[in-house]
Amino acid sequence: MVWQSVAIMVLGACTGDSPETTETAAPEPTGTTPPMTADTSPTGDTGPKSTTDTGPTLPRVLPRDSLVVPDKVGVTFLGLDGSLLESFTWSDLVGPCATCGGEGGSPDGDGLLLSFTTGDGPGNVGAVARVNGKGQLDFRVNGFAFPHDVIRDPADNHLAVVATFTNDVRWIAGDGSSGTVLRSIGSSDPEFPNTPNGAELLEYNGRNFILLSHRPNANGRITLWDITDPKDPVFVWRFPETGRIAVPHGPILRQRGADWWLLWAHTNGGPSGRGSVGLAVTTDPTLRPTYVADLDPEPDIAPFTFLRGVELLDDGRMYVTDSGSAGGNGDGRIFLATFPTLAPSGNGEVGSIGDQRFETLGPAPLIYDDVTSPFEAWYWPPVN
Repeated sequence: MVWQSVAIMVLGACTGDSPETTETAAPEPTGTTPPMTADTSPTGDTGPKSTTDTGPTLPRVLPRDSLVVPDKVGVTFLGLDGSLLESFTWSDLVGPCATCGGEGGSPDGDGLLLSFTTGDGPGNVGAVARVNGKGQLDFRVNGFAFPHDVIRDPADNHLAVVATFTNDVRWIAGDGSSGTVLRSIGSSDPEFPNTPNGAELLEYNGRNFILLSHRPNANGRITLWDITDPKDPVFVWRFPETGRIAVPHGPILRQRGADWWLLWAHTNGGPSGRGSVGLAVTTDPTLRPTYVADLDPEPDIAPFTFLRGVELLDDGRMYVTDSGSAGGNGDGRIFLATFPTLAPSGNGEVGSIGDQRFETLGPAPLIYDDVTSPFEAWYWPPVN
């Protein structure tokens, strides 16, 4: 995901067969990571990768000014009213991939960076890829342990991959020529809460930051890191300051007027462990936001069964993505709501489980439901 103070850009997705509903603990890193290989084979297994490989040929340019929805089958592009613009399978985009499932990704110039599980090994083995604006595959790199997201680091043009089951964010070559880990932040840092599952790039005041969600039900957090200097990533803040949130997904920071709003899909954070949309606010994104509320859906759409995505546009339109029952193994739903007018209550809630304020999300009509296990509906703006 990418956010600049003058533009919106975000993405993410999880497969329905992930173990997220039980929050199985991720294995601790062993201290050594076998090198990963870039890939050109028909099945996406081995071999060096040429960055000139065009992959499958799609019929037209991928639509901009759209909502991008990765899911268990492929990637769907929707109009802002929920109308279907295009829909492609994973095999359309990244080559033969019948058992692939969508995870996260981000805009990348004229194209997209995507992460996905491949179904070709235990432990939700997955890959990352770049697809250009015509839907052609530029590269694919295999061998990640449940990759949940991928962004491009503007400091050196390398790719930062959120590898959930190795408890780290790892940087690899930006041209996809190798999966060798060039650097990482992870469980060796005492401020890193493990099990990262979402990322957004924030470019602010000439510096680069990465916003991360960490999903453990027992220790869920959101953290911000200054990654301006590739050799010296710096921890900035964690949310909440004390306690935990329950399985956060897809955190975003959005500026509205003088304020910066932190939003997250609070998968198990609503009443009775159902989903809610978390909100917190700050005047400076480098300062930990103050908790405002969890938004609980109205009865006509409640409950959120496995909330995984939230997106906010400049005009206040807020898109909320529910993956469906059983952790995303059922049909998904995408709703359109309006960002509420709220402020911290003044009662001192910090937003951790058991110390929350619940407010009603408000009218949120269903705009799309012909989708299996979506993670997020993120906005891909038009070409400037």
